[in-house]
Amino acid sequence: MYKKRNLLLPILSLVLVLTGCNGSEGENNTSDETDESSGRSITVAVPPAAKPLSYTDENGELTGYEVEILKLVDEKLEDYSFNIVGVADSAAEIGLDTGKYDMIAQGLFRSEAREEKYLIPEEGNGASLMRVYSNKNNENIDSFDDLVGKKLYPSSPSGGVFNLLTDYNKENPDNPIEFATADHGFAVVERLREVESGKYDALVLPSNLGQKEIIESQKLEIIVSEPLKVFPTYFLIHKSEDNKAFTEVVSNAIKELKDEGKLSELSLKYYDEDVFIY
Repeated sequence: MYKKRNLLLPILSLVLVLTGCNGSEGENNTSDETDESSGRSITVAVPPAAKPLSYTDENGELTGYEVEILKLVDEKLEDYSFNIVGVADSAAEIGLDTGKYDMIAQGLFRSEAREEKYLIPEEGNGASLMRVYSNKNNENIDSFDDLVGKKLYPSSPSGGVFNLLTDYNKENPDNPIEFATADHGFAVVERLREVESGKYDALVLPSNLGQKEIIESQKLEIIVSEPLKVFPTYFLIHKSEDNKAFTEVVSNAIKELKDEGKLSELSLKYYDEDVFIY
């Protein structure tokens, strides 16, 4: 009997080990099922170096005004989960066109061309405030009329400033604003420095590109106008049948966040002003 019991012990130990392994495999399967049931994964592309709109912090994590909005929207959507990735602007738009990315966030305006090409939530996520940044020799630039006869920093031929100035000239053919175009992609700090130096009289730009922080940190003598034009900004979503319902729930979530005051809080944190008062 002693010998038989000794022979049974290794067999029982082996059975217990195998049972434990099977139990672990069952737990992993349950975890996988939980991940799948957490909802459809949505890949969102944001610029990785467009502070304060979206940027990579000292810990290598994406943050910024729109990134934090996306995180709050993600919390509200039970049937979706966001995968936020840093992608350069042009590559993000190409990826959105092909469906590589489901949504992009770049502080974008609504336009007829974009409405035809993409799905756009009814609710805007913020506002782009068009302001004039001028040097101390041009203190009275408070309207587009004041830009007539001024030497403006060149605007991108595909950008919102170009469209804004072009529309003004169409409405004021007898008193147009003269401006050049250049697709150079100079950093905002370089543009502001050339305005301060007097090379250009003024620069027209949306105020959500970090100008306030740059002017203060660089101690630039720049005069900032009140907003001359306010453009609501939106997320753009890949146009597909599957994304129609997704677009609607994103819009509803943004509205809830506005009503809760969360977007105003983020605006104050990242822009040092509440863009929703305009």
